[in-house]
Amino acid sequence: MTDLADRPDLAPELRLVPHAFREAFGRSAEGVWYAPGVVNVVPGMAMCCRWGAIVAGERRDDGLLELTSINKPAEPVVLPLSSELPEWAKPVARVIERLRPGGATLLCSVDLPAGSGLSSQTALACAAGLAIRDLCRPDIPMDDLVSALAEGEPLAPVAFTGYEVGLDIEDARLLVIDTRVRRDTAIRPNEIPAQDCSSLGLLGRYLMAFHQAQEPEPEQDIAVKAALAGGAFGASMLVDGPGRPAVALVAASKVSPVRAYVSDAFRRNGLPAPRYLTIRPSGGARRITL
Repeated sequence: MTDLADRPDLAPELRLVPHAFREAFGRSAEGVWYAPGVVNVVPGMAMCCRWGAIVAGERRDDGLLELTSINKPAEPVVLPLSSELPEWAKPVARVIERLRPGGATLLCSVDLPAGSGLSSQTALACAAGLAIRDLCRPDIPMDDLVSALAEGEPLAPVAFTGYEVGLDIEDARLLVIDTRVRRDTAIRPNEIPAQDCSSLGLLGRYLMAFHQAQEPEPEQDIAVKAALAGGAFGASMLVDGPGRPAVALVAASKVSPVRAYVSDAFRRNGLPAPRYLTIRPSGGARRITL
């Protein structure tokens, strides 16, 4: 059987993790699993993107769960032996606590840091959950797995559904703006009444209404106002754990101008340059097969 690490037709990020597994453990992984990042635009409206989390793994017969991360190679975990969990491993540990699997070795990789706007911890939990189910608990129905994951990661059902949920951006793009601001406390969003989102213009107004109902950080406010000045249909702060990102609904032809307006606004305010991701809908969590 061909190792996924040797498949030139796969995306580089899908080959990297099984290659790293083979380099670390001297053998091919038993399987490779992927889950997308999720942009939670406003409550009830979300989109999956191609960036997310990838897990390569194999079963083991000693009952231990060995967790390593390409992103944090100096912070390996062996459960139940490790007394303290590094931050990166906590989403996986929560999955293990719910599923109570047998032994496994998992090598994890997350494309983007927590708080950058793509719910990266949800992606890691979903990829690890799929891996643990297939390796150790194939008796668990997929619906039950998703329900168990959703207890700790409310966006898990979106990550498994894929593409768009409650949202239609037609040929436009979502431009995620990572302001690089991080806080120790998560945000609990204020609710607003549902609005008509049957056109890009109306959806843009809904984003603005959501943003105005929240208490954004100054950097988020700067990003939103600059995106609108650059020609976005609408923009809003995003709620993503420790991060304080923003999102703009932008016509494909306006992505570059909007980025330029936002970058210029950050520069004029003496702020570090933000990071950008242009999002189009992507498929849901799955096992990568030959």
